[in-house]
Amino acid sequence: MNATVSSLFIYPDSDSPGQELDSVDVTPTGPQGNRAKKHAVHLVAVEEFVETHPKANLVLDIDPAVLEGLVGRVVRVGDCVLTITRKPAQCAGVYADVLEPGRVSVDDMVLVAQPDSA
Repeated sequence: MNATVSSLFIYPDSDSPGQELDSVDVTPTGPQGNRAKKHAVHLVAVEEFVETHPKANLVLDIDPAVLEGLVGRVVRVGDCVLTITRKPAQCAGVYADVLEPGRVSVDDMVLVAQPDSA
């Protein structure tokens, strides 16, 4: 699977437009400067991204079906490690929790961890 970060956004206030960034530090609670939400990170495929909704943090150059297929998997994006937790009920993309905080930049590759063989 080849996937890269196409763009990055934070949403400091719920009623304000997103701020596009070249890179961002992802903390245990999500991208630095992003408002507190129930989920740490929202990832969406570039073809499903709309500036006003969903308010995604990481826009990825990836097929939407492949992205949705990552639910339950661990991915590395830049210096950050995420676990893809679920698909949102009412919008595109997936939600993720932060396993290892780190810096994420535009053009970073998305690397999928191999599942443990037990």
